[in-house]
Amino acid sequence: MSYDPANHERMTHLRQAKIDAIQRDIPEAVLEGDADADLVVIGWGSTWGAISGGIDRIRNRGLQVARIHLRHLNPLPPNLGELLAGFEQFLVPEMNLGQLSKVLRAEFLVDAKTVSKVRGMPFTASEIEAAILSTLDSADQEATS
Repeated sequence: MSYDPANHERMTHLRQAKIDAIQRDIPEAVLEGDADADLVVIGWGSTWGAISGGIDRIRNRGLQVARIHLRHLNPLPPNLGELLAGFEQFLVPEMNLGQLSKVLRAEFLVDAKTVSKVRGMPFTASEIEAAILSTLDSADQEATS
């Protein structure tokens, strides 16, 4: 083991290069739904089903929304920034305190809105629907004021 500062820096850069190289093997993120929508819902893990159900309900109302479900978080899919660039609003339902939202804000400088649930029960489709409607309503109110 070496505590040499130059070696420590070299090893840190080597580890980062390994993580960066993994990104080449990660499948690209897939955008589902309305590519011309203003809002994209970004999820990962156990939120998939509730997000799908919530988005189906929103589409049945005649509203447009898109979604991206992430399967890899570190590193993130190589095309994620490109996909996010096409949207004005970002909703991230999370079964935690908003860690993914923080990563998206830091990495892509987007104003990701967190919907947290930490009570040990999964989201329901109606909760996701309500969060989407609230986000869309907020945007409409801002646009008219």
